[in-house]
Amino acid sequence: MKFLKSYWTLSKSPFYSLLFTLPILITYEVCIFSMNHSDIAGMRNGADVLFRQFFALFNVYGFYVVGFVVILSFLLTYYFQNRGKKAGKFRGQYFLLMFVESMAYGLMMFLLIDRLGGYTMSIGSAPEVRQMIVLALGAGVYEEFIFRVIFITAFLVLFRDIFKLHPAISGAFSVLLSSLIFAAFHYMGAFGDAFELRSLTIRFAAGVFLSCVYYFRGYGITAYAHTIYDVMVILI
Repeated sequence: MKFLKSYWTLSKSPFYSLLFTLPILITYEVCIFSMNHSDIAGMRNGADVLFRQFFALFNVYGFYVVGFVVILSFLLTYYFQNRGKKAGKFRGQYFLLMFVESMAYGLMMFLLIDRLGGYTMSIGSAPEVRQMIVLALGAGVYEEFIFRVIFITAFLVLFRDIFKLHPAISGAFSVLLSSLIFAAFHYMGAFGDAFELRSLTIRFAAGVFLSCVYYFRGYGITAYAHTIYDVMVILI
C-alpha cells in the first residue's frame, strides 16, 4: 500500500515524467531527421511546428535548441518544485507501472472516441503507416506539452492565482478551455481538417479526457496515453 501511494505521488512528478517521456521524444526526432534528412524543414507534427515557429521569431532554428528547451524546462520545474525537500529513492519499476497505466488510459480513450464515432488524429500528408506512427510519437510529446503543460498551467495561474477562484473551479475552467483550444488546433493551417461541429465535439471530449489524465497523473503518462491511442487508431 505504501509503495502504491508513493508511486501515485512520484510518478506524476516532472522528474519521472521527463525520464519516462525521453524515449518517445528521442525516437520521434531521430525518425523525423532520418525521413526528412534535415532538422529544420520537412514533415513534422503540427504542435512541433508551433514550437519551431515560436523560436523562429528569435531566429532560432532546429531540433537541438527546441529539444534542449523542452528538457531544460522540465529540469527547472523539477528543481523549483523539489528544492528543500529530501530526495527520495529512485525507483525504476515505476516506469513499468507508468507504461501499463498509460496503456489503460489509451485504451479507455480509444473506446470512448470509438463510441462517439470518430478519432482525433490528423494524418495530414503522411500516407504511410510508418510516417503516421512517427507523427503519433510527436503528438504525444508536443501536443501534450503545449495543450496540457503550458495551457493548463497558464490557465491555473490566471484563474487560481490572479482571479483567486476556488481551486476546483480553476481546474475545471483550465481543463475546458485547454480542451477547446486543443480541438480547434486540428482545423488550423494548410493541413488542418475541414471544420465540422461533430468532429470538434469529439476532439473536445478527447481533450477533456487527456486534460483530466494530465491534471491527476502528470505529463509523462498523458503523453504516452495520447501516443498509444494514436497508434491504436493507425493499426486497428
